[in-house]
Amino acid sequence: MKLKINLKTLMPVILALLVGLVLGVGGLMGVQKFIYPASSTQAVNVSQPKIVGPLVDLGEFTVNLQGGSFLKTTLTVEGTDAKSDVLLKAKVAFMKDKVNSVLSNKSLVDVQTPAAREKLRKELINSLNEVADNKISDVLFMAMVYQ
Repeated sequence: MKLKINLKTLMPVILALLVGLVLGVGGLMGVQKFIYPASSTQAVNVSQPKIVGPLVDLGEFTVNLQGGSFLKTTLTVEGTDAKSDVLLKAKVAFMKDKVNSVLSNKSLVDVQTPAAREKLRKELINSLNEVADNKISDVLFMAMVYQ
C-alpha cells in the first residue's frame, strides 16, 4: 500500500505549527522584557561585591567603664577610599585618643548587646571622623571582652 501525501492538505498544518512556534517564542521574549525586566537587573546588582576601603589597625584598648567594669577591645577602621589610607595612618595617635575618650565614658550596658555595640560603632565613626576629615566609613570590633 502506497501512501500518497497531499500537499494541499499538509500545507495548513505546517503553517499552523510555524505560526504557533513564532507566537510562542515571541510571547516568551515579550513577557521577559516587559513584564519581568527587574529580575534581570537585580541579578546584576547582586553579583557586584562591596568595595572595601583600606583597613587601618588601631590596636588594643583597655578602659575602665563607668560603674567599675572594664572593657578590652581591638579596633580597625575602614577608610572611604584608597587615598584615605595615608591620612588615616598619619592620624592614628589622634584616633586612639578619641577612642579612649569615647569608651571610658560608657557603662557595661553600653557594650553588652548587639544593638548597643551598633550604637557605639556609629558614635565611634562620628567621633573619629572629627579628627580623620570624614575619611572613615566603618569601625570594626576585632575582639571585645568586658567584665
